[in-house]
Amino acid sequence: MTSRRLLSRLGASVGAILLAGAVLADTAALQIERGAYVARASGCLSCHGEDLSGGYRVETPMGTIVASNISPSRTHGIGGYARDDLAHVLRRGVAPDRRLYPAMPYASYRGMTDADIDALHVWLQDQDPVDTAPDHATELPFPFNIREGVVAWNWLFPGERDLPRVDDPVLRRGAYLVDHLGHCGACHTPRNAFFGMRDDRYLAGEEVDGWLAPNLTPDPVAGLGAWETQDIIDYLRTGHADNVVQAAGPMAQFVQHGTRHLDDADLAAIAAYLETIPAIDTGRQDMPVIPPVGERIQPRHLYGQIRAEMTEARGRSDPAEPELLYLDHCAACHGVSGEGQPQAYYPPLVQNAALRRAEPGNLLQVLAHGVPAGKLYRAPAMPGFVDELSHHQIATLANYTRTTFGDRQVSNLTAADVERALAPDDMPLPLRTLQVLAWAAPIGVLAGLSLIIWWLARRRRPGPQEG
Repeated sequence: MTSRRLLSRLGASVGAILLAGAVLADTAALQIERGAYVARASGCLSCHGEDLSGGYRVETPMGTIVASNISPSRTHGIGGYARDDLAHVLRRGVAPDRRLYPAMPYASYRGMTDADIDALHVWLQDQDPVDTAPDHATELPFPFNIREGVVAWNWLFPGERDLPRVDDPVLRRGAYLVDHLGHCGACHTPRNAFFGMRDDRYLAGEEVDGWLAPNLTPDPVAGLGAWETQDIIDYLRTGHADNVVQAAGPMAQFVQHGTRHLDDADLAAIAAYLETIPAIDTGRQDMPVIPPVGERIQPRHLYGQIRAEMTEARGRSDPAEPELLYLDHCAACHGVSGEGQPQAYYPPLVQNAALRRAEPGNLLQVLAHGVPAGKLYRAPAMPGFVDELSHHQIATLANYTRTTFGDRQVSNLTAADVERALAPDDMPLPLRTLQVLAWAAPIGVLAGLSLIIWWLARRRRPGPQEG
């Protein structure tokens, strides 16, 4: 073989190697890009943070569950996880070193595809490690602090679920995003006494950590029946929909870190699926949560409008306590007339969903704790009043806004209602009973052992006629 031919073959081999390397690099880049999308769609960053360091606290009736570090740190995160380790976490709630509590929604993630798990694993391991543990640790009382007890819950609940079946490709994609990646049912489906999801009330709404995760079925009064398709898409993209509804609390966090990053096709698929599932009337809502499009009042904010309104209102001699509270704490942003400043992303209160709901919990949470800046698209911060106003004053303010702007004829919230809304959830009776039995069992065993020891010692003691 001549030198020229040898060099030619060598050059061809090197070219092939370089081409193969470039193909592998492109494939890896695409895998990482897909993994980033899966992480957003599945809400990983909503609980574990943009840097994956964890620390988000979920308050449950059983105690506080803290999201762990899922960065590729080998000391505090999941840097040592193989792909199958991640699959076991997502589908079974089993990590290499412990079992996870179902606050991590593996009951929903168990439907994730192999391809999405592959991509998510590649992306997670490609991130910067955070070599610190969260500031707080999960704190549950006995017996719930014994993680092996989750085996019984896993046996009872996360099996095959009775969810709507769809054939259309768009609806299938929407169902996958809602039921598995987005795990919407983890918050929006009512739970039984042992926190298993009730598929007979699929997406009919539930209270989570003091917030109402509302009805997502197409019921025209309690659910999304009055929402336009674009309302749903806008809400998931920005946390706002047509100036009548805004996300707050955990949902605002999910929008911020999750759904606002989804592409238009996926948001449309979610909306299409939610519009086709069975409607469920919860029986509590007495008017549509948001008005149908034809009945919506479009707010109008003019330059200097709020200053003029405030000057006029302050000049009156007859404002009652409820209106004075509103003027002092709300009107500067939302306007005396409740029309807000939509251009500056101060939402209108007229026809606002939070004021139209029969359940006032979300309104009371916002009044008490406010909304941090940056939670929603361009939205400024709203201060909370829990340290400034009494519970009676918060209730008075809620009653005024509900009846003045929320189309409610009557609102009779009291300080006790505010106290209940802001207090931690009570443990359900079945779990409280289980806790009592768990304490009673070892006490009973110790008492029985003590009795046996006493009886044996008594038998061995010599009687008066012996020795």
